[in-house]
Amino acid sequence: MNLPDVGKTARRLRQGLVLGMGAGLGWAVICTLFDLWSKADAGYQALLFGYITLGSMASFGVFGYVVGRHEQRFAELSLVDHLTRLFNTRYFHETLKAEFSNAQRYTKPLTLILLDLDHFKQVNDTWGHPAGDKVLKIVAQTVAGLVRQGDTVARVGGEEFAVIMPNTDAEGGLTLAERIRNVIKQHPVAMPDGSHVTVRVSLGVAELDHKAVSTATEFFAIVDQALYEAKEAGRDRTVVATKRHEKETE
Repeated sequence: MNLPDVGKTARRLRQGLVLGMGAGLGWAVICTLFDLWSKADAGYQALLFGYITLGSMASFGVFGYVVGRHEQRFAELSLVDHLTRLFNTRYFHETLKAEFSNAQRYTKPLTLILLDLDHFKQVNDTWGHPAGDKVLKIVAQTVAGLVRQGDTVARVGGEEFAVIMPNTDAEGGLTLAERIRNVIKQHPVAMPDGSHVTVRVSLGVAELDHKAVSTATEFFAIVDQALYEAKEAGRDRTVVATKRHEKETE
């Protein structure tokens, strides 16, 4: 998963280098104001000036780099789920709003996939939460490895994941959803006692209906309903939302 380039480290490093240059310039101004250039050996003055400038740039640069690394780390923590390393629900909803707005403005297709692990509680109850965490990590890695560049994958609940697919219709969403479902099912996960558990998932898919849906929240509710229908129909399947909402408004 590619995190957004927040660029804090490089920015703080540049700022540190600029501040370091200021120390040398400040020394040059002092020497000019008090005529210190003529009171000492020119070579010594040049060496001192270089030492102050480069030393200050190195010190401030390292300090800026360290500060930038911490700021970038904190920024990533606010966007990423600590267990799966996917985007978290906060970032998901912010991105969904942005993609929804863009799709509505330019009448572009937008598809959303919501998936939930079937009977996941049984894994935790039988093998413990560490085993459940392992399953979640493997599912997250699998989904992240199947999506396209430009799609957004996030963990939006305990065992619930979502994929935002810009410029994609429901058929494209269904194709990916079925691929995700089958790949996950075909790769059983090893448990602590040496046994293997076959992970099955239910998925809901919805394409944005520009005429019937006015907010990202409504759009999410539609795909959530499709996921619910997949669960009710027996699990381990994909349900694509129909345009029933548009029909109800006609």
